[in-house]
Amino acid sequence: MENKLNQLKDILREEISLHESLRSDLEQEAEEDGKLDSKTLLQLQHRKNHKADSLQHLEQNRTAIVRELAGHWGIDPDGLTLRQIISRVPDPLAKELQECHGHLLGLVEEIQGLAKQTSFNAQARLKAVEATLAVINEAVKVHSTYSESGTLSRRTPTFKQTSV
Repeated sequence: MENKLNQLKDILREEISLHESLRSDLEQEAEEDGKLDSKTLLQLQHRKNHKADSLQHLEQNRTAIVRELAGHWGIDPDGLTLRQIISRVPDPLAKELQECHGHLLGLVEEIQGLAKQTSFNAQARLKAVEATLAVINEAVKVHSTYSESGTLSRRTPTFKQTSV
């Protein structure tokens, strides 16, 4: 059983490392919000997706270990939480698990805040672009345009016409 608890601790530490890296990516995205070129933004998104996939894999491994611990203790694995595991484990391992748990909770909260802020900023930029396009669309409707032949036209322009 001690081996399983140490595996659990190792998984939690890996999760912490991945969450810290994900937080770093989100901080970069937030700091350079709206300034990143599309290539860099796509690379950043790819890194974030890769880390999320890795976290999902670690979560599956952690769940398997929790199920094994629950079986060893004869309790329902669906109700077994990390806090309950910590309460059943002697020190110093309990203390290490508690530190991991606290660190993870803090990281998840920070990540959620960064993701929420970045999402809010992206939505605000999108609304600004939509408003600008609406103004342009209205301006095009009321202004004369020149056709390719150079004559003025009051009809709605196509891509072959230029606004005055």
